[in-house]
Amino acid sequence: MSKLPNLDLNLLKLFAALYENSSVTQTAEQLNLSQSACSHALTRLRERLGDELFVRVNNRMLATAHAHRLAQTVLPALQMLERGLQEARPFDPSEPQTLTIATTDYTAWCLRPFISQLIGKYKNLHVRFVQLEERIAEQALEDGSLDLVCGFAHQQEFSEGLMQLNWFEDAYVTARCQSHPCRQELTLSTFVAYSHILIAPWNERRGVVDKALAKLKKVRTIAVATPHVLVAPTLLPQSNMLLTMPRHYALQVCDRLNLQLQPPPLSVPNYQLKLYWHRTRKNDPKIGWFVAQFRDFHQLDD
Repeated sequence: MSKLPNLDLNLLKLFAALYENSSVTQTAEQLNLSQSACSHALTRLRERLGDELFVRVNNRMLATAHAHRLAQTVLPALQMLERGLQEARPFDPSEPQTLTIATTDYTAWCLRPFISQLIGKYKNLHVRFVQLEERIAEQALEDGSLDLVCGFAHQQEFSEGLMQLNWFEDAYVTARCQSHPCRQELTLSTFVAYSHILIAPWNERRGVVDKALAKLKKVRTIAVATPHVLVAPTLLPQSNMLLTMPRHYALQVCDRLNLQLQPPPLSVPNYQLKLYWHRTRKNDPKIGWFVAQFRDFHQLDD
């Protein structure tokens, strides 16, 4: 592979302007140069490329054959460079657009009112939910295969590579069916005496409840582990199991599934739902537009 010639970019800009104008005077005006400076720059370019490049005929600067060949690559290259260096175009949701968001089943469920409103308003907008395979897919956010992650955490986090927006905070409740053998309020001893359903979005063997129990030197028996928050409470009817789950969803399904709800009989930290995006896309118009729409939606919702 031959090396690129070591040329001042300004000389290439001069070449492009002179090729298009066929006039030193007009080229000098376009580039905000004096005619003398323009002529001296042309001389340097000729010496560097070893060709006259332009010859004066009837007061016009006509390109040589070599200049025509150069123009076929130099002009498009300069146009591409100019486009690349321009500020990003504003995001236009009226044009066909796709937003790719990684979610769990629960975070997708939580997003549904916002996404429904967005899709109803912007007919050419397509939202693609993909399964969140890890808690925060930082590499996918960086390389652009994901636009955002909608996930959750149990504490404040910091990552040099990520931006985040706290969405809302909520507590956990413990659910059981109405026919459960424990008829009283659950105590810590009865809580660990029964089998449990573990919600483990990333196939964890322990959840936030198990970590809280460990601090008390207690353990529980896991009868069923599932990555799906939305499915988990449907396993409770006619069973002796307990399920500690997000209160926001539990309140939606407790009547339909005939469930009893109570706060867990131990201290379990609240969860925080969050939006994450990569710091390298901080000024990406698409990300900025989505986050602004999301903030506006919740301001109205409040």
